[in-house]
Amino acid sequence: MTMNPNNPLHAFAKWTSETNSDWSDVALDRARNAFIDVIAVIIPGTDEPVTRKVYDLATEWGRGNCSAIGFPEKLSAPMAALVNGTAAHALDFDDNFDPAKAHATAVLAPALLALADQEKLSGTQLLDAYIVGLQMIGRVGQGVNPYHRARGWHATATVGAVGSAAGCARLLRLNPEETAHAISLATSLAGGFMSQFGTMTKPLHSGLAAAGAVQAALFAKAGITAGTDTLHGTTGMGTLMVGQDVEELREGMKGKAEHGQTVTFATTDIGNPLQIEEYGLKVKRFPNCGSIHRALDGLLALKAEHKFDKNNVKEIFVRAPAAHLRNLMYEKPQNSMEAKFSLEFSLAAGLLNGNVGLKDYAESNISNPEILELLPLIRKEYVEKLETDFYTQVHVTLDNGETVSTEVAMPVGSTARPLSNEQLWDKFDACVEGYLDKQIKSTVKKKLEHLADENDISSLMAVLS
Repeated sequence: MTMNPNNPLHAFAKWTSETNSDWSDVALDRARNAFIDVIAVIIPGTDEPVTRKVYDLATEWGRGNCSAIGFPEKLSAPMAALVNGTAAHALDFDDNFDPAKAHATAVLAPALLALADQEKLSGTQLLDAYIVGLQMIGRVGQGVNPYHRARGWHATATVGAVGSAAGCARLLRLNPEETAHAISLATSLAGGFMSQFGTMTKPLHSGLAAAGAVQAALFAKAGITAGTDTLHGTTGMGTLMVGQDVEELREGMKGKAEHGQTVTFATTDIGNPLQIEEYGLKVKRFPNCGSIHRALDGLLALKAEHKFDKNNVKEIFVRAPAAHLRNLMYEKPQNSMEAKFSLEFSLAAGLLNGNVGLKDYAESNISNPEILELLPLIRKEYVEKLETDFYTQVHVTLDNGETVSTEVAMPVGSTARPLSNEQLWDKFDACVEGYLDKQIKSTVKKKLEHLADENDISSLMAVLS
């Protein structure tokens, strides 16, 4: 293959393969924290029906020498990534990544953990591949968003698979040509629609993308070749997964790119800015769709400030970007998965309890009459503006006629309002309660805290399995 620096696929591959690994402390700390957070949510995610069903099939499809967190059977690397990726997204408690408009770590971390487990690689190599893979998830996302996501593609499943394949190629130390084939191959393994939200298939998207990323890198390592125009060509991802009006959309984004999204694949300065430093990750405070978080943060802040409860609220009115509210299609959810995509249910639970946690989305709580009676109080307005151009507004009208209001630009857990280390470990403890005994939890926490010092990731995975 002749590498063309003007071809974004080749530019991405060259940077992925050859960039130095002298990462800043900020980058390394954020990468480590991403693994702490994703493993925290994978552990209870293994108990979800979708994960158990996927694991049962994975044991039939491919045994090997890799661990699936929470399960006894060893699996092949793609099947371990499939199971762990599904578990990572099963509770919708995993992080968001703005440049990609995707749940990045739920795809990237399971893919890398599977390969690091198989190859017995170190924590330092794992963190390096995560930083590189996240950069590529962001760069691919910036090349197709915001319209890719706005038009109904589940970017976790599409952008996540392609960028994570680059991370896997980095971990396997593939050369630039092999890396280009891995990224290109991944476009043929990328797919998923937002019409699957609220069903078991949504978390399965994350598992499929993680497995696809592993497969793409291993295919490339084995010498399987792929096309050179699969990102920017007329029949590439940038046109087919955005739309035939991509040129018009691209013109419209000039001067107002959101999270670096230009609907154009970069060919220069691929590593500048480093996205884990520039944008960071949104670590979730609540186990529901991230499109709910600004409104829920606002409601809980108003509740804490003004000391109201369910008995003296007449109405909760939310004005939010339409792209957020379109994700929240279940006004009267019938099950736990639908409830995670319900603004009404989540705000009602927050009004009732003063917080929202995993227990609020238990199947037994979905028909809670105290929550159901509050659903009619909640009203919403779709605002056709970008999320950076319009902050989410929350207006609460009390029974005395007074209206108290706030607006939220960025949710708790974002780089603008990050969780402290204490809050991150509190989330970990809450997630693993009832799943890990005291000794195992202590061992896992110590290994995660000092992830860069792990000589062999398979020892961590063995404890987790």
